[in-house]
Amino acid sequence: MSNEVIKKARILENNLPAINSVTEGYEIRYRIISEDKNRTSHWSPIFLVKPEFTYVPGTIHHTKAGDVSTVAWNSVEIKKGSTLIKEALSYDVWVKWDRDDSGDWAYRSRVETSSISLITPSTYTKDGVVQGSPPNRLSVEIYLKGFPISRDTTFLRVYQGGPWTV
Repeated sequence: MSNEVIKKARILENNLPAINSVTEGYEIRYRIISEDKNRTSHWSPIFLVKPEFTYVPGTIHHTKAGDVSTVAWNSVEIKKGSTLIKEALSYDVWVKWDRDDSGDWAYRSRVETSSISLITPSTYTKDGVVQGSPPNRLSVEIYLKGFPISRDTTFLRVYQGGPWTV
């Protein structure tokens, strides 16, 4: 016979894992444990919870001082309908250096701010081959924090910037 008091648990969004950029949702599973926490337990199947979020970006800017390029952007608003849920705190940054010849995209880092400073390198890669001259252009793509870190889908991409002359 089932218990008349149904136990409920609420998981806050900030306690969820990073959103899966491939499945475009949160992969969730739970565990049911006996009251004595020792006799039996059972894991649920994995459920995919797809949030109905809208990502609202602002503007992206590039400035250059010497060999340092700074890219800054407005914090992305995460909304459900017209209600603001929160502003994004973490971003994955991808960069591409080139000389008008389609250099390679490379993952730079995950940042906890809405800007990044990049030193112009002395070389860049094109099709996996290091080019002997310094780049003269910079492009960036900014993604919301997700897992896996990848450019294979545009689901979490919120900004594209460039190419800018460096």
